[in-house]
Amino acid sequence: MFAVLSLDKQLQSMFGIRFIKTKPTDFTILFRRGKVKKQGPGLSFFYYSPSASVVIVPADSRDTPFIFKETTTDFQEIDIQGQITYHVIEPVKLASLLDFSVDIYGRYTGDGIEKLPVRLTNLIQVTMREKLRSLDLRGALASASDLVQHVRTRLKDAEVMKALGIEILDFSILKISPVPEMSRALEASARENLLKEADQALYDRRNFAVEQERRIKENELQTQISVEEKNRMIREEQMNAEIAVQEKQRKLEEEKMNAVQSVARKKTEIDAEQMKAQIDQEDKRKQLVAFESENALTQAKTRAEAMRMELDALAKLNPELLEVLASNQMDARKIISRAMRDLAKNAGKIGNLNISPELLTALMKEK
Repeated sequence: MFAVLSLDKQLQSMFGIRFIKTKPTDFTILFRRGKVKKQGPGLSFFYYSPSASVVIVPADSRDTPFIFKETTTDFQEIDIQGQITYHVIEPVKLASLLDFSVDIYGRYTGDGIEKLPVRLTNLIQVTMREKLRSLDLRGALASASDLVQHVRTRLKDAEVMKALGIEILDFSILKISPVPEMSRALEASARENLLKEADQALYDRRNFAVEQERRIKENELQTQISVEEKNRMIREEQMNAEIAVQEKQRKLEEEKMNAVQSVARKKTEIDAEQMKAQIDQEDKRKQLVAFESENALTQAKTRAEAMRMELDALAKLNPELLEVLASNQMDARKIISRAMRDLAKNAGKIGNLNISPELLTALMKEK
């Protein structure tokens, strides 16, 4: 069996017949006399090498690193390092633009496998340059994400990518760095800025502490003011309460005074009524007294007139007769008293007069 296989290889070498077997990720195209005889991924076939050409286009995803220099708007040079991942979606179109031919041993004889990464790198550089024209050094160093987004958007719609039949799977920028001298300058500037920020942080911290202390003092003063305000309000309420109590007391006093005055007025009115009644009564009494006096005077005048008339009548009579008439109306005691009076009148004419005790006792004895 090994002898047969060795004979077959010798015959193949002698007559130019070759066998090729490709991987599933390789798109193989067999050209004979300028025409495509076979094409597809992962083919295995015999071909006559003097009159045939084999093209193998890598259809797997490939990573192409890149690094190049660019200049920012402030004329500073930067190094951009990154990687692009692509995938050939139209191998026939790509094979028509670049040479991916291989020899009888499967080694690339064309320059397509080297040119494709260069073209992609050039396209990326041109695309990035559009964005870097508007950025200075500091902006460019911090613009990795913006550059990635810009390149992805531009490459997705780029006509060159459609013409090559390539799809960009991923694009990333690994590093953007300035030249060493500028890097040290930026480091120094950044260090100074950090020191300034540290000083500013220290200042802000101290200022914050002072501000907090001021706020604490203000809060304490505000608290004192609030306490004083509350105390003032309490005092005002107490004063208002006292004023209200005094006002109520005053009203009670006024009501009491009004009641007393009312009672006094009523009493005065009553007293006035009583006095008026008394005056009226006194007037009536005066009138009664006047009437009584007038009546008494009239009666006296009448009696006097009657008495005068009687006396006039009696004056014409004899005194002894009048005495006799008077004695007729007297009792024994009055008669004895009258006799003793007459004796007293004529005492000078009497020598001796004896009056018995029995007579005096009888005269002094009451009935």
